[in-house]
Amino acid sequence: MLLFVKDLVQLFEERAGMEESNTQDKRQFRRMIHSKPVRYQFKDPSRFGGCVSKDLSGGGVRILLNDFVPLNAELSLKIRLADESIVESIGRVVWVEKSRFQETYQVGLDFSQDELSSINQKKIYGFLSRQ
Repeated sequence: MLLFVKDLVQLFEERAGMEESNTQDKRQFRRMIHSKPVRYQFKDPSRFGGCVSKDLSGGGVRILLNDFVPLNAELSLKIRLADESIVESIGRVVWVEKSRFQETYQVGLDFSQDELSSINQKKIYGFLSRQ
């Protein structure tokens, strides 16, 4: 029985270490808590809406949506920053997670670096450096 418990503990520790290293490897940009309005629109102009951001980095944004969005979907984004300026970019859905106890979805979007103008990049980096 003791051997079985040790094996379980070791397996748990290995998995926890793997998850932690996977998360750390994917982060390329400093991420800041950011709770401001976001307007989004799909390629189909009839599909659009508003939501709230949860965090922001130079590489992407996490938003909270009421509807499911498929992976790799591209959305035109207008993100309000703390100084009330607007950043516009194209974001590609890289992960979706259903929120616990709510009918909402947390969605991670990567900014298309081709579509993120240098002006918008400077706005984001300026905002992040002031935080």
